[in-house]
Amino acid sequence: MKNTQTGMPKEQGRTAKKFPVKPLMIAGAVLALIIICMVIEAVNTRKLVIVNNTKSDIESIQLYFEDMEDDTFYILKDKQPLSVEAGSKYSGSFVSSKEMAEYGSFLMIDVKFADKEMAQTYAGYFTRTFTGKIKLEFNDSGDGNISMDIKAGDGLFQTTKYTDCDETQELFED
Repeated sequence: MKNTQTGMPKEQGRTAKKFPVKPLMIAGAVLALIIICMVIEAVNTRKLVIVNNTKSDIESIQLYFEDMEDDTFYILKDKQPLSVEAGSKYSGSFVSSKEMAEYGSFLMIDVKFADKEMAQTYAGYFTRTFTGKIKLEFNDSGDGNISMDIKAGDGLFQTTKYTDCDETQELFED
């Protein structure tokens, strides 16, 4: 028997080719991460979340886009006006409009709490057709005031680059 360079007999020195397990595991993990990111982004498309952390019921809330030409587009056509009980949350989808992106538009919010007057406010400046996620969160801020956190963002990380809508407003200041 001949010895190989390692000093082992030639028949024992031959080894089977190993399957590249680590690169395939890494590729599989990257593919799984991409799929998870795509699913998260799909879930956040045309989504509306309203959280009422106050002690008062929201009797009605209407959301619509208004452009510089005073054209309006209601995003919850089938559920206008919407009501949300105290301490609860609404989650649903909305309709978007391509026409509203021509001139840019504002998100208009009309909200009526059970023990308050109607408050009308606007948020952000939307420079293209919005298909992301809108989240409104209402909190008691003391002295009878209610604060409203508004965020409207696109994509996986909810970027506000094209909406300029990430703010907190006091609704009922004295």
